[in-house]
Parts: sequence; C-alpha cells; structure tokens
Amino acid sequence: MKTLLICIITIITFVIAPTINVKAQIGNDSLSQHMNYKNMATQYLKKSHDQKVTATVLGIGGTVIAGIGLGLALSSLNGLFEPDSQRKDYGSTPDVLMIGGAALIVAAIPISIASRANKKKARLYMNKETVMIILHNSTVANLTCIGIKINL
Repeated sequence: MKTLLICIITIITFVIAPTINVKAQIGNDSLSQHMNYKNMATQYLKKSHDQKVTATVLGIGGTVIAGIGLGLALSSLNGLFEPDSQRKDYGSTPDVLMIGGAALIVAAIPISIASRANKKKARLYMNKETVMIILHNSTVANLTCIGIKINL
C-alpha cells in the first residue's frame, strides 16, 4: 500500500504537474521585450491566475489527503482504553497519507507566493500605461467659506 501511494504521488508530481502552465519564467524573453505594457500585464495576470489555481488545487488536495490519514489514525485509536476491544490496524498508511498531504500543502505555498508576485508585476505594467481623462462639461462653482487665522 505504501509503495502504491508513493507511485501515485510520483506520477502526479512528474507527469501531470508539468502540463499545467505554472512556469516561473516567461516563455520568450527576447520576444517579450517588444510587447507593449498591456500584453505584458495580460500575460502576467494569466500566469498569476494559473499559479493561483494550481496552489489552490494542491492545498485542498493535500488537506483532504492529510485529513484522510488523520481519520485513519484516529479510527485505529478506537477502544484504546478498553482492553477487550478489537482494533483495526492500518499499518503505516495513515502516516504516509499525512506526510504526503503535508508535502502537498507545503508545495502549494511557494506557488501561491509566486502568484502574488506575478500579480504585482501585472499591476506595475498596468500603471505604466498613460491614462488621460478629459472632462467635457466641467462646471465651476463659487462657494463661500469662513477662515480663522490663529497666530501662535
């Protein structure tokens, strides 16, 4: 059972995970230098979204796997203080599940941090665009006010 779980985690890590677009680098850096700010911002936002989804999936999956392992460990403690009760022994399965789930949760943290960093980069590219607001019908209003001058 332990070998099967390790094989499943290895397959998920090395086969399925690379197909998800969560690369830390932009594909063509030389090409990206010629792109305008809007395209760069869109690209960083897409990468940020992909990384956020991946981090969420890893975090939730790790939580579920660790929860199953914790549930199995707690169920094997049923009747611990009753000497005549028969307990189920799951072997090392709960330990493997809890460690694997914790590893997935820890793996989600750097991806989530990279997602936030890419979102900040996208905001910086969005701020570089020149935005000009022209008011067509501006009105001027005269207001009266009272002021007090205090000499100290």
